[in-house]
Amino acid sequence: MDTRQLRAFLAVVETGGISSAAEQLGYAQSSVSDQLRTLERDLGVPVLNRTSVGTAPTEAGQRLLPYARRLLDLDNEMRRSVSGRRPLLRIGALQSLADEWLPEVLTAFDHGAAGPDTADVTVTVSSRGRLMEDLNDGRLDAVFTLDSGPGYDGPSAVVGHDRVVLVTAPSHPLASIHPLTLDDVKRSEFLVTEIGCIYRQCFDEFGRDVGPALRIAMITGSLNALRRLAVNGRGAALLPRFSVQAELESGDLVMLDLKEGPVALTVEARWREGLGPAEAPLRALVELTQRFSPASWAMT
Repeated sequence: MDTRQLRAFLAVVETGGISSAAEQLGYAQSSVSDQLRTLERDLGVPVLNRTSVGTAPTEAGQRLLPYARRLLDLDNEMRRSVSGRRPLLRIGALQSLADEWLPEVLTAFDHGAAGPDTADVTVTVSSRGRLMEDLNDGRLDAVFTLDSGPGYDGPSAVVGHDRVVLVTAPSHPLASIHPLTLDDVKRSEFLVTEIGCIYRQCFDEFGRDVGPALRIAMITGSLNALRRLAVNGRGAALLPRFSVQAELESGDLVMLDLKEGPVALTVEARWREGLGPAEAPLRALVELTQRFSPASWAMT
C-alpha cells in the first residue's frame, strides 16, 4: 500500500465517482481504477461499493477513511519537515469572516505578528455546516465560525462578539420613523440570504419574534450583494455589524433602533487535536485573532 492508493480512495469518496476522482487528481481513469484494485487486494476486503448511480465506501471503507486521512496528513507533514518548509495550516471560515476580517489577521500572521511560530496557510470559504463537516473529517485543521448550531467537542476559543443589526439606506422609509415599531417593520420588505446561511437563520428567528409573513424582496447567496442592495435602498436587511461598519460610518447605511432586532453572535475558533508541528502556529494564530477584532466587536 502507498499514498497514491490512499489519495485515489479519498478522491473517489469525496467526489462520488472514479471519473470525477481521476479528473480531480489529474490521472487517467484506468490509473485510478488500478490504484483502487491494488488497495483492495492489499487490504483483503472491498473498500468501495460501485453502483450505477455512483461509488460509496463500504463498511470497511468507512473504517479506512480516518486512517487514510491521518496517513496522508502525516506524509504531507513529513515532506514539509524534511524539505525545510513551514507547517501547513488548512483554515476554513464563513464568507463574511473571510471577507471582512480574516485577510488582515492572516497578513499580520504572515509578517510575524504572532511570534516565531509561523505556517503556510490555505483558506477555504464555505457554510458553517460544511466547515464543521470538513473539520470533523480532517479536511480542515481549524475553522472560524459562529456559535449557532450543534456544539463541538474538540478544542475551541472565543475570538470575538458581534451582533446582527437591522439596517437600511438613509432614504428608506423606515429610516425616518422614530420611534420605530414592529408594525412599521412588518410593512417593509427585506433582503435576505439563502436558506442555510447563518444570517438567514437570524432573519427567520427575527420573523418568529416579530410575527408571521415578513415580506422578502430579494434572496441572494452573496452577503456583499445583499449589502449593496441595502445601500441602494432596495429593502431592509439583517447583517452582522462588522460587515456594515464602514457603511454605517460613511452614512451609506443607518442602523434602525429596534430593540427586538439585534441578535448576539459569538465568533469562535475551533480546531483539531494532534496537529503536530502545526499546533504551535495554530495557537499563535488564534491568539492573534483575539487581538485583531473588528472595531464593531467592541461595541456589542
